[in-house]
Amino acid sequence: MKAYLDCFPCFMRQALEAARMATTDVARQREVLNRVAQFLPTVTVDATPVDIGQTVHRLVRKITGVADPYRAVKKRSNDIGLRLYPELTARVTAADDPLLAAIKIAGAGNIIDFGPKVAADPDEVERMIPDAFARALHDPIDMLEYRAFQDRLSAVNEILYLGDNAGEVVCDKILIEQLVARGKAVTFVARGAPIINDATVDDARYVGLDKIAAVITNGSDAPGTWLDDCSPEFKEAFRSAHLIISKGQGNFEGLSGVDAPIFFLFKAKCPVIALEADVALGTVVLRQQVLEKATK
Repeated sequence: MKAYLDCFPCFMRQALEAARMATTDVARQREVLNRVAQFLPTVTVDATPVDIGQTVHRLVRKITGVADPYRAVKKRSNDIGLRLYPELTARVTAADDPLLAAIKIAGAGNIIDFGPKVAADPDEVERMIPDAFARALHDPIDMLEYRAFQDRLSAVNEILYLGDNAGEVVCDKILIEQLVARGKAVTFVARGAPIINDATVDDARYVGLDKIAAVITNGSDAPGTWLDDCSPEFKEAFRSAHLIISKGQGNFEGLSGVDAPIFFLFKAKCPVIALEADVALGTVVLRQQVLEKATK
């Protein structure tokens, strides 16, 4: 997916928010904005939001000297998810179709995100979460896509699951538990280094994902799966996968158009993604990559 012009002011906002999380030094914050403002005009027309975001947040980390500005936010997000885990698991277990309910919960969990302008702070995100899950369980999902997912799931034994955000990984755990209960072996993929509030291996282990799935890294600090920047080991796992669940907007941005057996699962949280996916803002999307239209 190519970046839209609408993405550029969003990158400036992200840079300022990350800089403020990293330091109270206003001069450093201003330097971050100045450097990002110098960088954005150099972006080529074929650049993706994922590679632009990688450079923006590398600048934040370099200028502030803070390796993980979102560390406290991620810890809080994971703890919120773990507090919700018993209730959400009970809802899935009690559902007429637990797999469908788990998909909806995992998709709604994508609300726990501090990249898009969803909310200004963790308090606001936390207030939004209960309603997001309640609506997700009642809102319809594309049943043609769901049936296609069921058909694909029945034909494979192993699944590559591309994670997105901290906190959200608890919702991923609920879906992965349903997949494991159906006899599937799941490999969960985390980011290779801290980037925004994306989940790293430490976050996956913190919520216990390593107890039910293999947990690996993609070797990249991009805010999404950008194959050119991933490790050889991950790229081999990606190439050999027969079913890939791609969580979140960043992975959709990076992998849209890539020839692979992907099912995207995300919440359309910003107008650009909603436009690109041709859905209403706020929709939980389950969508198969259309291989015959994809380009390598």
